[in-house]
Amino acid sequence: MNKYKLYSSTDFLNDDSFVKWLLKSDHDAEMFWDTFVEDHPEKKNEIEEAVEIYNHFKFTREDLSLEEVFAIWNNVKHKSVEKRFSFLTVLKYAAVFVLVFTTGALSYYLYNNATEETEFTIAENKPLNFNEAQIILSDGKSVPLNSKESEIKYDATGEQVIIDNDTIRQAKKEAEPTINRVVIPYGKSSQVTLSDGTQVWLNAGSQLVYPSVFKERQREVLLIGEAYFNVAHNAKVPFVVRTEHADIEVLGTSFDVLAYPDDKMFQTILVTGSVSIETKSKGLLSGKNKMVLVPNQMFYLDKESGVNYVNNVDVATYTSWKEGMFNCDKLDLSRVVRRLERYYNKQIHIKDPLIGTYKISGKLDLKGDISEVLDVIQSFVPIDWGKQQNGDYFIVKPY
Repeated sequence: MNKYKLYSSTDFLNDDSFVKWLLKSDHDAEMFWDTFVEDHPEKKNEIEEAVEIYNHFKFTREDLSLEEVFAIWNNVKHKSVEKRFSFLTVLKYAAVFVLVFTTGALSYYLYNNATEETEFTIAENKPLNFNEAQIILSDGKSVPLNSKESEIKYDATGEQVIIDNDTIRQAKKEAEPTINRVVIPYGKSSQVTLSDGTQVWLNAGSQLVYPSVFKERQREVLLIGEAYFNVAHNAKVPFVVRTEHADIEVLGTSFDVLAYPDDKMFQTILVTGSVSIETKSKGLLSGKNKMVLVPNQMFYLDKESGVNYVNNVDVATYTSWKEGMFNCDKLDLSRVVRRLERYYNKQIHIKDPLIGTYKISGKLDLKGDISEVLDVIQSFVPIDWGKQQNGDYFIVKPY
C-alpha cells in the first residue's frame, strides 16, 4: 500500500485495481480502495481528480455506442471554463483510456492532432437519435433527411446547402471551420457533394463528419461506417479520410471504405487513382504502417489480430451497393445477412451457426423487398426462411 502514497492522478488511473474500484466490478478492489480513501485523507485531491476525469469519460462498459463516443468528443472540445482541467490535460488522461474505445477514432484523432491547424468541433445540441437520418449543422440545428436515398450538395463557399431540392443557408465563422455531420441509420443511404466537388455515397448505418468548406491546405473528413468516395483532384491538397483503424490519403481517386465499428474487419477497395493507407500496427497507441494501393486492389485488416493483406479483386463486388446491388463472391452467408440487416434495417436471425458458413456467389438486387432477396438466397443455398410476429426474419435448415 505504501506505493499508493506517492501516486498522482495519472498513476491512479493507470492502476488496474483502482479502475476496477471505479467500475465496481471487483469486490476485493472495492474493499481495498474504500479503506485506502478512509485511511489516507492526504490523497484526497489526487483521488478526486482521478474520479472526476473518469466520470468525465463515463467508461461504464467496454463497448461504447457511437452516441457516447460523440458525446465524449464534444465534451472534450467544449469543456466549460469553470473546469480546472485544461484541454491538453484532458487529452493526457484520454491516453490512459483510449484503448478501451471500440469506436476510438474520434478521441484518437484529437489526441494525435491537438497541435494541427484544424480540429473538428460540433456545436452542443440535444442528444441525437441515431435511428433518424439527419444532417447536423455547425449551430447544432438538425435537419431531417426524409427520403430513403437523400442527396446533399454544398456550394463552393460551404454556406449554401441543398438537401433534396430544399436550400438551407448556414452562417460561416471566419475564426474556425464550420463542421457538419451526416447521420444515416440502417435502412437508408445518402449522397453528399462536398464544397470541393468530392462526391461521397454513404451506406446504411454510417456517419460522416466534415467541414462545410475546406481550408486551403487541408481536406479531411471523419468516417464511421461505409462510404464510396469520388475525390475531386487537387494536386496541392491531399484528401484524407480518417477512420478508427486507418487513415486514407489521396489526391483524386475513387475508392470504397468499409469501417463499421461492429465489424471485425476494415477494408479499403481502390477503383481508380492511388491511395496511401496508414494503419496502426498493434493498437491505437502504437506505431503506424503505410502502404499504397493501385486500382483493383483491396486492403483488408483483421481488427482483432492485426493481420492485414492486399488482394487483387473485382471492385464491382464491393462497390455495387451504391447502385442498389450487392455482388457476392464466395462470401459467407453470415456476412451477407449482416449487410442485408443494415441495408433494410431488419433483424435476420440465423438459427444454426453452420448455416452462416455457406458461401454465396452471385448478384443480389436490393431495390426490391427483403423477402425477394431472401428468396434469391434460398435458390443459392439449402435454407428456409420466415418472418416472426415482431417483424424480424429468421433462417433455418430446410426440413
